[in-house]
Amino acid sequence: MPANCAQPQRDRVSFGGASVIANKVKLVVWDLDDTFWQGTLLEGGIVPVEANVAIVIELSKRGIVNSICSKNDAEAAKAKLSELGVWDYFVFPAISFNPKGKAIAEMIEGAALRAENVLFLDDNPSNLEEVKFFNPGIMAAHPADALDGLLDHPNCVGKPDPKLTRLKQYRFLQTKAEERAATDLSNEEFLRASNIRVTVDYDVEANFDRVVELINRTNQLNYTKKRLETPEAIAEFRAILGGRFGVHAGCVRVVDNYGDYGLIGFFLMRRGQRGTRLIHFVFSCRTMNMGIEQYIYEQLSRPKIRIAEPVSYGLDSHAQIDWIKSGDDPGAVSVTASDRRLVLLGNCDLLMLANYCSTNRVEFVNVTKKGVVVRYDDPGFILSDRATLRESEALRGIGYWTWEDAARFDEEIARADVLLLSMWVAMNSVCYKTLDGVELWPRQQIAKGFRDRDPQWFDDNFVRIGTDSSTRLARVKEALEAVAKRSRPGARIFLLGAAFSGLERDLGRQRREQFNDACRDFCAERPGKFHYVDVDAVVGTGHLLGKTHLNRTGYFIVAQHILAAASEADRAAADPAMGEPAVALV
Repeated sequence: MPANCAQPQRDRVSFGGASVIANKVKLVVWDLDDTFWQGTLLEGGIVPVEANVAIVIELSKRGIVNSICSKNDAEAAKAKLSELGVWDYFVFPAISFNPKGKAIAEMIEGAALRAENVLFLDDNPSNLEEVKFFNPGIMAAHPADALDGLLDHPNCVGKPDPKLTRLKQYRFLQTKAEERAATDLSNEEFLRASNIRVTVDYDVEANFDRVVELINRTNQLNYTKKRLETPEAIAEFRAILGGRFGVHAGCVRVVDNYGDYGLIGFFLMRRGQRGTRLIHFVFSCRTMNMGIEQYIYEQLSRPKIRIAEPVSYGLDSHAQIDWIKSGDDPGAVSVTASDRRLVLLGNCDLLMLANYCSTNRVEFVNVTKKGVVVRYDDPGFILSDRATLRESEALRGIGYWTWEDAARFDEEIARADVLLLSMWVAMNSVCYKTLDGVELWPRQQIAKGFRDRDPQWFDDNFVRIGTDSSTRLARVKEALEAVAKRSRPGARIFLLGAAFSGLERDLGRQRREQFNDACRDFCAERPGKFHYVDVDAVVGTGHLLGKTHLNRTGYFIVAQHILAAASEADRAAADPAMGEPAVALV
């Protein structure tokens, strides 16, 4: 620190003191002459103020960034601040003889902040009023009214950032803003040239503190605003992440040509037969106007969300986002976990697996339509004659799966790269045949619901067919063969076994073991096309929820196993010299 640094002058009568700092401070904008230092730089020199230099450095270590808005010669000011060893602590400096109001508005926009979180310090009352006029909500004060006790103010606590990570991130934004201003490209053209890459890290627990911080501190792009402000709320949030079936969550990371923005977003949604709903959807303002939120929302297939206003902009601000790509961040998984076309058919477990397998997917998974649970993991859905389906009045009368569903399924599997099938539920279903020739295998309680509406009509149109385990297994195998015939030659079909490691040795476990043995043998007899997935062997018992469901991590492990196995099988098919795949297709 220079030896001639002066102590700050605080002899002005205060008209409000530190009470002007009404909100959390994220950016402090300094005037220079008679504010950051004593005197006027272009009129005979200045006397540095040691305390102000220390304040800038300390704020930076708290994650609170600093900027400059001064009517001065830019090169002379930069030279003096460099001499004081503090130039590199400032971002978005606006040093010119232009009006300050608009300059600070552009600075705030470039930093993707709200005026309410910006503190502007200037000794000139006219400048203070001008800046407040152009930046409604900004905290603006004479240095004598704000600097005493600034570091002790509760709204300037910040968060420990000894490595100055936040300062570096705002420097990325500064570089981007400078390049954007120097180009004639439109905003979207500039974004396309920025090489934006997005990844999703599904290990939320490892990023737990940062996620809680995002949820609690972010306002502009916090679409649900469900805060975690008590120990009880945080504990419940942790429990939901670790042990609630149907929960899908991820942390969003972003990099582009200007740097690594780090973990800037988080989502948590619940999936079920009645649809998908976002519980948390929140993003840092550091990536504002890049389209990240809309991109993630679309990658999640636009789930239901109740937006808690205000937010800076909606989730359909752009007609099309074509400037964002999946990233290769170490330790994270690209948003598009696979570029393969995926079709899924099965029970509710696939709702969780689907999240981690591919965004390029079509799901034929349990869904509730008009109060009826529709199951596609039904041999009749696959095997029934399509022309008969189309004409069946009895099938239309119960509001179950339809000819349109079946036609779409046939179309999708004909062009899919990977099919993921889970047919275990057929082992616990009853078989009915309509008088007009359609076979279906609903669960007992679903069939009861159909009959309860109008017993006479149901009995006149449906006949129950007696079945046993052998008959059920035979129909499952027939359905699998039909899928294979309709799929394209190079498609991979993964058949999921039924998890049973959490069950006691009873009839239910025996039936699951029987089903798994039959599926394993079926796939072994058709190598290259069918691959059996032994869920218990892949995951183990450490990720069980209850007796047969898995937690988020368990489904993620299964999905990664399937994707790796598909890649190995593709490589082996392309190069026969490779021999058998290194990843066991168990």
